[in-house]
Amino acid sequence: MSVAAADDVALDRVMLAMDVVDTLRHQHAIVDAELDDERRQRELVARIRAIYDSQGIEVSDEVIAEGVAALRADRFVYTRPERTFRVRLAEAYVDRRKWAIRLGIVALVGVLIWSSYAVPAYFREQGRRKAFEQSVAALSVRGRELAEQGSAIEQELGRALAAVKLPAMRRLLRDAEDALLAGQGQTESLAAALATLPAAEGYLRDRARWDESLESFAQLAGEASAAYGQARGLLGAVGSLRSMKNELDAVLQRLAGVELSTSESAAIAAAQKRVEAAIQTGDAHAGEAAMVALDRLIDAALAARQREAEIRARFAALSSAFDEVAIEPAAEQQLAELRRSVEGAIAAGDWARAGTAVDRMGELVDRLDLAYELRIVSKPGSRSGVWRLPPDRRGRNYYIVVEARGNDGKPLALPIESEEDHEVRRVPVFGIRVPEAVYEQVKADKLDNGIVDQALFGTKRRGRLEPEYRFEVAGGKITRW
Repeated sequence: MSVAAADDVALDRVMLAMDVVDTLRHQHAIVDAELDDERRQRELVARIRAIYDSQGIEVSDEVIAEGVAALRADRFVYTRPERTFRVRLAEAYVDRRKWAIRLGIVALVGVLIWSSYAVPAYFREQGRRKAFEQSVAALSVRGRELAEQGSAIEQELGRALAAVKLPAMRRLLRDAEDALLAGQGQTESLAAALATLPAAEGYLRDRARWDESLESFAQLAGEASAAYGQARGLLGAVGSLRSMKNELDAVLQRLAGVELSTSESAAIAAAQKRVEAAIQTGDAHAGEAAMVALDRLIDAALAARQREAEIRARFAALSSAFDEVAIEPAAEQQLAELRRSVEGAIAAGDWARAGTAVDRMGELVDRLDLAYELRIVSKPGSRSGVWRLPPDRRGRNYYIVVEARGNDGKPLALPIESEEDHEVRRVPVFGIRVPEAVYEQVKADKLDNGIVDQALFGTKRRGRLEPEYRFEVAGGKITRW
């Protein structure tokens, strides 16, 4: 028999023996009862053979005996080795997949925890870095602007010093020069301080210190700006005073040829002195206030002269309005009284009273200048007459409704005072109170054919105060019914 064949037979025997042992292990009741007795052991072998025979497996008595012997000797029983370091390493290697997953999960959790702190911290640091760089850039720009502003003020100051001679103005310019020098010194200090600022990395290493430094640099820039503002304000005051002197000359020139009253002349002279005093002392604020007051006084004086000229011209025109027109004696007397009133007010210098008298004279002339007809309203759908109960309710008041028409035939609105509420309204149509007989006469005229045949109620001629009525009137008018 070859070596290979012999090895196969040996392996088969071993495998069969192991199977027998396995079968015996699963037959606990048989094993526990039969292993201790030799006779019973033979019976056990027979039973085991019967089990394999029932399965169609041929097993020799020797193999079954070997299996029983192996079971007795625990030859195929696994004995757990001692858990030494090498055993543990071997176990870890066998379970390497499981441990790799666990270690990966732990590492991932660690990375997430670290990221939750590291990433925000990184962005905070970047934000601080950017804010620092922006602050430095802004201060640098501010420094350059301040330097340019100082140069411009210096040039302006030089021109002003060359042009100004008044002591008060030169004193203001010296104060402006002091403020300019202070601002330039602070600007230079700012530039030197900015040169000491570190890079962003250095800033982050000592952030509290450099934040405090940035605040002090910004304060320095603010102080420089304030100094320049003071210098420019003083220059502006000097400019205002120079302009004020020129303006004063121009304002006073407005009064050339104007005749002032005593009170006006005194008030304007006092305001002029206040302006000149402010220019001499360099008090631009007081000078501006005095200039405003002077300007108002001159405006008032010129307005008064204009008003006076208008009153004189209007009075002259009204006085000659009816030189070639005959007017009724009553109107002539009223005009004469108004003329005397205006002339007396002008002579007394009371231009307010003169203006009032001229206005009244104008109303009288306008009234005399009117020429119109009063025609009874007789259009279809319009009332030609109305009656009203007076407040004492003693009889009725009768009114004929008339319409004023000018020489051109168009309606003419007249100022009519209503006897009911004593309000004056400009209306073309109004009611004139008449006796009851006149009311009935006009009523009968209209009822005859639907129109009023005798429609002309009165005529107002130029130069007369009141119309000449063709019907008897009782006095009084109304504008609403």
